[in-house]
Amino acid sequence: MNRIYCISDLHGHYQIFREMLKKICFDDSDEMYVLGDCNDRGVFAYEIYDYIRRHSHNIHLIKGNHEVMMRDTMLVDDWKRPDARLWSQNGGKRTMEQLKAHFMINGEYTQESECEFKKYCKKLIDFINSCPNYVELNVNGKDYVLIHAGINPEKGLHEQDETECIWMREWFYLSKGLEGKTIIFGHTPTILIDGRCKHGPWHDQVYKDKIGIDGGLANYKEGQLNCLCLNDLSLTSIRLEEVGEEA
Repeated sequence: MNRIYCISDLHGHYQIFREMLKKICFDDSDEMYVLGDCNDRGVFAYEIYDYIRRHSHNIHLIKGNHEVMMRDTMLVDDWKRPDARLWSQNGGKRTMEQLKAHFMINGEYTQESECEFKKYCKKLIDFINSCPNYVELNVNGKDYVLIHAGINPEKGLHEQDETECIWMREWFYLSKGLEGKTIIFGHTPTILIDGRCKHGPWHDQVYKDKIGIDGGLANYKEGQLNCLCLNDLSLTSIRLEEVGEEA
């Protein structure tokens, strides 16, 4: 049976991503939805985006705020701009250096390297623009909305704009969601929503209509990657310390 999985907020941790695919025995009959924020903080953003793009037939990226900050900075190519400064404050310059390193020639960043890097940026911008703000799915008769951060609770799903989908926090998860749908989201580490989660998934006990899965890989060395299977809502987790990847 086709299995449908969700993960979120990899933040440059490629090894834990690959370990998760192995642990769940992910294959071509399955589908994986990555709920945004593959870059910054960890050091392997290039590898993650490359892997997702090469497996786009069954691994799908929903854009997050870190994708959008990167895209907007690459578009203006000016670190003095407010959008670029925002990305820089959130790990952007480090990510840009890591991406450029892949185009060095004999250990040097040359004019040819810069040319190839700009071509890469164009492809990455196009890829991010092709990613949806959210995805609606019906799995075993249950309706789900997969999104990076959340929704504006005062608007319908199809009225949400990109900014709302990638930046929402308390207003979203402390409010009622969408009638008849369960919203699966990342962006806010679950330990910040409820410390009792200890980086595990957060289930809305008030409205019963949201599940947060961000295991804190962005900010916490003791964070973990949570993988939720929508077929039966089973959870698979891997702690960052188990992998020992560079942060």
